[in-house]
Amino acid sequence: MGASIEFIKERATKTISAAKQFATTWTWEEQSPSQMQAALTAITGNSSVTPPLVGQEEIASQADQTMLAARGAWDANLDDLHRRTVQGVSMCKNRNRNNPANLAVLSGLTARGTSRAETLAEALAWESAWAKVDATWSPLPANTLDIFKTLRKQCAEDLQQAYTDAQADYRKEAETLADMAAELEQIMEAWYADATVVFPIGTAEGDMIRGTVPTTYSPSTSKTPPATTPPVVAK
Repeated sequence: MGASIEFIKERATKTISAAKQFATTWTWEEQSPSQMQAALTAITGNSSVTPPLVGQEEIASQADQTMLAARGAWDANLDDLHRRTVQGVSMCKNRNRNNPANLAVLSGLTARGTSRAETLAEALAWESAWAKVDATWSPLPANTLDIFKTLRKQCAEDLQQAYTDAQADYRKEAETLADMAAELEQIMEAWYADATVVFPIGTAEGDMIRGTVPTTYSPSTSKTPPATTPPVVAK
């Protein structure tokens, strides 16, 4: 889809308005104005009916918010896990500075990861080493091995799965929105092609169509991606 969804909606709105004006003299054989309006409403929704019709834009937006919330919850817990890893690795190495056997187990541990995958890998390595060196020791009373294990498994399993599921749902709804917008764009282009043949330049109808229905999309200079573009998620 080359045009933004906002441009497509604007074009559809003006096309439908023009089509309604010509309904008594000419109706497009492929779709009536009401059918074109239904295609637009499926995207935008309609709050004036009971119950309100939720459009695909809102569905995709809600899925996006759910995904962002899941990502936020996962990242917050990963940050906590990382802090506990840093604390445990540093304090345990210092505690065993005069114990060559334990230092050999701890020497390869790091807590410098900047990605989700690195944070989880470092936490797992520290958890394993912790159990071998002294499972009863804890850096602080609130950072025991059992608490750490529970948090790491939650980050690696439940929270990651929740985010992955929410991300997949958002991509599905965003792609559906993009497909619906692309289909609506094709309908509007086809109507315009026929309407400008039926009403040539110089006729009141033809001049009105050409003067009011936008046909050229000019992308914004902003770097903000269009609403229908799923985000590239990486950390």
